[in-house]
Amino acid sequence: MAVVLIGPVTVGKSTVGALLAALMGREFVDLDEFATDDYPTSEQSVDALIEHAKEHGFVAAHRWWQPARLHAVREVLRHRSEAVIAFGAGHSHFEDDHIAVEVATLLEPHVVVFLLPCTDPAEAVDLLRARCIAERGEDQDWLFDDVDFLDDWVRSVQNQALADVVVAVDGRTPDQLAVALAETCDRLGR
Repeated sequence: MAVVLIGPVTVGKSTVGALLAALMGREFVDLDEFATDDYPTSEQSVDALIEHAKEHGFVAAHRWWQPARLHAVREVLRHRSEAVIAFGAGHSHFEDDHIAVEVATLLEPHVVVFLLPCTDPAEAVDLLRARCIAERGEDQDWLFDDVDFLDDWVRSVQNQALADVVVAVDGRTPDQLAVALAETCDRLGR
């Protein structure tokens, strides 16, 4: 079974995931990279998403793109079922309840770790927003129309329900966090 890291953008899923995979002797897969080739097979390519966002706005495009994100989850778990997988933030949090239930069912046999920067939700959102802006620019604050995606991802009931364990980074280095997660996976017997 896979070890799947979920959580908001810039929390460190890919960095920690690669280190965890090396410790566990497993392949590491970044779902965003894996899905780049996979989205077109769902008939909702990244280019189509960009066009949809231009025409209807980011929030509507994000919702429209849910089937492509579900397809990517299905495919990565089918083809990389023993890997350590870092899910992009939108691959574990869905507005469509039917899709959310299907993702939960797909993830049930796997170890799911919900990664957060700290335990306080408001502080977590502030930290993540500052990182997004610092790393990606002023327009990458994840505030679109009346939706605060960072807040939604941090406080996500879906992410909480999917997780076998919720882990706050709380100032630990990626290496320290990877070691702690490897120990947690051992304790869970997976």
